[in-house]
Amino acid sequence: MCDFYLQIEKNKNIQIKKKKEDRNPRVKLRNKFRKAKIRRKGQVREARTEMKRYGGEVSGIRAGIKRSVKLKT
Repeated sequence: MCDFYLQIEKNKNIQIKKKKEDRNPRVKLRNKFRKAKIRRKGQVREARTEMKRYGGEVSGIRAGIKRSVKLKT
């Protein structure tokens, strides 16, 4: 082999080795979103689906109780 071929090979070894995922931006962002969803799951509760339709207040509405919050003006 000639000297310049060896020099080319030597220069190639200096390059930073990237993971396969990092070489494909679409896949990288797809995985980034997947990981973000997993992180988000730990922060926010998932909305529960209703098992049966809402049937009103089971124990009835107690007229003597107020649970309102006064707003500051």
